[in-house]
Amino acid sequence: MSYSKSLNRPPDNFTDLNKWGDYIEILCLTSLDKIISKDEIYDKLYGDKSDDENSVQSNESESEDGLYDITEYTVESSSERTDIRMSKIGDIFEFLKSRQSLYDQHYPFKISQSPQFITLKKESSFRQYSYLGLLISANLDYFSNYKHQLTTTFEVNSVYVFKKLFPTAANVEYFGKGAARSQIFSQNKLIDRLKQLSIILNIKLSSHFDENEIGHNNTGDGGLDLVGWCDLFDENSGKIVNFGQCACGKDWYHKQFDMNIAKWKNYISPNHPILTTLITPSSFRKYDGSWFNNMKIYDCIIIDRLRFIKSLTKRENSKVAFATMSIVEEIKKINMTTFN
Repeated sequence: MSYSKSLNRPPDNFTDLNKWGDYIEILCLTSLDKIISKDEIYDKLYGDKSDDENSVQSNESESEDGLYDITEYTVESSSERTDIRMSKIGDIFEFLKSRQSLYDQHYPFKISQSPQFITLKKESSFRQYSYLGLLISANLDYFSNYKHQLTTTFEVNSVYVFKKLFPTAANVEYFGKGAARSQIFSQNKLIDRLKQLSIILNIKLSSHFDENEIGHNNTGDGGLDLVGWCDLFDENSGKIVNFGQCACGKDWYHKQFDMNIAKWKNYISPNHPILTTLITPSSFRKYDGSWFNNMKIYDCIIIDRLRFIKSLTKRENSKVAFATMSIVEEIKKINMTTFN
């Protein structure tokens, strides 16, 4: 079984607590005994990489997020480097403790603080399987063999969540590509589906709409996975419309631009605002549950892992859990040799 990124390569730096939290959870999920301690993580990442005792290292800089308060430092010994790295790994365990509280019964791991280690619970509930499915879907770099199945499944499952943003009588459909696409948007070519969208929403096609530039063989989704609308008592234009985009992987926030109305005005000409929603399996939270970085949200409703899970009814949750349960079980059995 091959992977595009080895678990020997952690996130680039310690500034993104959510990426590091996911990383440690994945180490636990793929470990032989389903338990990883702070010391074991350090040994695997740095144990054989110490520099000379008298070497100097400086400026372990912040990432572009600038969210983790790390001051610049100069290290004159490997023991000082060890202390700093161990301290940072310890901070991630503190963060995971807060995540355990946020996700409560949905959280499939147990975090211990003294000593610091993470354990996968022996028996997982449907809620916890849903969490694990979202965890691996948010980290496709480590599980590229499952990428297509994970992304398609996540898009289909996101319909459950997207519907919660509308009243019961609203219409919510899957516009994206593939066999799971709604019958309302049954055409394979993007051009034809855009025309269907224009008719259903009663919004004229844009004057910029050019079939040749869109491409007659284009079977993509144009950056639109889900569409929901509410009729306002008649068939006139001016429906309440929400465009939804699903984004797996670590750089999900860039996908917000796929639904930007400036782009979609090349396809259709709405005479009223259109809401946009991005749904991601990533967790995007600080210790206290607030958004990890408001500057990464661009005029868009965000549904992250926590909102996704908490929105599901018991019946919906069981369906979401079953959709990726087989993959989760395969990954649990892999016991990646890089960390055993």
